[in-house]
Amino acid sequence: ASLDATTNGLQRAFPIALVACMVLVVVAMRSVRFGLVTIVPIVLVVAWLYAVMNVFGFGLNFITATIAAISIGVGIDYSVHFTERFRQELNITGERERAMRRTVTGTGAALIASSATSIIGFVVMAFAPMPMFAAYGILTAIMIFLAAVASLLVLPSLLYLVTPPNIAEDK
Repeated sequence: ASLDATTNGLQRAFPIALVACMVLVVVAMRSVRFGLVTIVPIVLVVAWLYAVMNVFGFGLNFITATIAAISIGVGIDYSVHFTERFRQELNITGERERAMRRTVTGTGAALIASSATSIIGFVVMAFAPMPMFAAYGILTAIMIFLAAVASLLVLPSLLYLVTPPNIAEDK
């Protein structure tokens, strides 16, 4: 009963948290276009993670039910860092191509290193004697990997699509 209550609560809270994040990002970035694009990878990460859980037979328990909430926190962090760096580079270079290249080589490399260290830290939990905590460590490592993939592959594509080739065209 407590697992059902927790799962139902998290399922109700997830869309609220996602909308709150979206509003906060749109306001902070002062751009609906960049704010919405920055949120898309988070939705994908949650969907991908629950698909992985289903495919590999991970059961839903009190610990694994919290993964969606954590996905929002990790995913938004990676996405905001990438989008903000892209916007800074766009203001400096004035060109979408150069801004993206500089963002990927700068912030992209930092996100890879950051996600790799976090993944290693959570993979260690796979050796926990309690299966529930081992599953949590594995799923969190997978979630961090998926958040990095979404931020480094999906988000750049979306940013590229919503940004004109030259910044002068947007004004």
